[in-house]
Amino acid sequence: MFRGRAELVSPETGGTVATFTESCDTEGSANARVVLKHAIELKDNERLEIFGTVKDVPVISVGATDPAGSKIYEFSGKSAVGCLPDKMEISLVKTPGGRLGTLLVVLGTGTIHHHH
Repeated sequence: MFRGRAELVSPETGGTVATFTESCDTEGSANARVVLKHAIELKDNERLEIFGTVKDVPVISVGATDPAGSKIYEFSGKSAVGCLPDKMEISLVKTPGGRLGTLLVVLGTGTIHHHH
């Protein structure tokens, strides 16, 4: 079983914004989790997503549960792209969703490393 981990660092401040972890099974499927250093509030259709460099599909994502606002501290789920390989670069992005869903603001980037 492969376990990957990446510290996601803000391109603006250089500080850690989140930690990404994944657990992969032998068939190639994976469960991923993001723990934010500080909660992020999402409103309306806003989403937080993890993207890798393999496919143009979010690995995992989360949206506001209340249109007036939801504080997100962490999110997890089954990876939409399977297991991400060792040394792959990933990004945590925020998107307004809806018609502007392709507008991505990079909150943090990092590289996955094998974790024991």
